[in-house]
Amino acid sequence: MRIAFIHSQKPRERLLGSAFVDGARVHGDEAWLVEKIEGMPLLVEGADVVCLVGVKSRELIQAHWNAGIHTIYFDKGYCRGKGAGPVGWEYWRVAVDAHHPTRYLMRESRSPARWEALGVDVLPWRPSGRHILIAGSSAKYHDFYGLSGPAEYYTKLTKRLNKLTGRPIVYRPKPSYREAEPILGTRFSTSAESIADVLRDCHALVTHGSNAVFEALIAGVPSIVLGEAVTKPISSTDIAEIEAPVLASDQARMQLLANLAWHQWTMPELASGEAWGVTRPFIYG
Repeated sequence: MRIAFIHSQKPRERLLGSAFVDGARVHGDEAWLVEKIEGMPLLVEGADVVCLVGVKSRELIQAHWNAGIHTIYFDKGYCRGKGAGPVGWEYWRVAVDAHHPTRYLMRESRSPARWEALGVDVLPWRPSGRHILIAGSSAKYHDFYGLSGPAEYYTKLTKRLNKLTGRPIVYRPKPSYREAEPILGTRFSTSAESIADVLRDCHALVTHGSNAVFEALIAGVPSIVLGEAVTKPISSTDIAEIEAPVLASDQARMQLLANLAWHQWTMPELASGEAWGVTRPFIYG
């Protein structure tokens, strides 16, 4: 297999690419780095698979999909522990031909050992709470999925929710999205407030694809997933269920977390080939 890893000039992306290339070569694959520069062709010549980082790579991803070339998508991991050096976080999430591994996440029954090693406490489901949390995404994310702009999208979503529930609504944009604007009819939650704080006494979280669904899941807060966020297989997908969202069985919830732990990897695990050994089979279906 011939694999090109496209990276920007950011040191963390080059380090990530170098680690992945080393790991792919352990499995006998041909792999190389491609620095993304202005004016470069959208298609990488000679590659069977291309690796890309972040939703800013939308045009490159779509071009390779249109050409029948598989993509491996990298972004911040679901667990956001601090990483060494310029990376800033410990885990990178990895998804084949998608933004998240959602579509194939529950096809497997992985060992819980990797999840348990993280030492994350999972709280029981909260049957009810006071407010609804809308977990927003950046403008780049909305462009990636062909959604209307964040302000328009979350204004419409708020109006729909207000017709279904009398609970107060909190709007929390992605913390790094500095252009986010308050939404009429909601309380605006900024990065000065932790996700743990805003999930406290939360009845349900509503999102298209925010990583906040992972935080909600371990906090015992049910989610309504309108896009491809990773808890979709065990969550409500219709906001009409806002007053009584799905509460998956403990077995299903823990299995999803066990499986998810095998779709996020550290730099050493990428460099050793362990991550690619798990991810590679998904290229073939």
